[in-house]
Amino acid sequence: MMQKLSIRKSNASSISLFTLLFGAMISLTSTSFAVELAGGFEIVQLADMSWDESSDRVQQKVLYGNPAEEGLYIIRVRFPAGGTSRPHFHSQDRFVTVIEGTWNAGIDASHDMTTTTPIPAGGYMMHPAGAVHYDGSRGGPVVVEIRGFGPVSTTGVDIQQ
Repeated sequence: MMQKLSIRKSNASSISLFTLLFGAMISLTSTSFAVELAGGFEIVQLADMSWDESSDRVQQKVLYGNPAEEGLYIIRVRFPAGGTSRPHFHSQDRFVTVIEGTWNAGIDASHDMTTTTPIPAGGYMMHPAGAVHYDGSRGGPVVVEIRGFGPVSTTGVDIQQ
């Protein structure tokens, strides 16, 4: 059975992944934290992205494009310590690089974070379209960069023990 996908931190209120990934797109499409150079070049430093370090919610910033529209998009997502996503899948392949921290990825619908694969900074994972997975932090905060081609949709699935 399909369900609304949410990102959660243990004992914290849930937020909708749709809100996280798509609702904020319209307001976050400009890269105001980017340094613009001559010739159309842009540089974005992790330190310039100004995450809310006190937040227990998953945060995201759009670096390029828009996942809800046709074409390439690049986003950065910050999971707070202990923040995870519920099992879900995407309509398009997604390509994830860990920028900071250790990201944990599970490849089923169990949502058992103890069975995930830890991927430290510099690591990469491809999420094939339609493949159920869940992910997040088992320790400190984590920042990942997600690349893909839109439009993309995300569908939550029931947790299976």
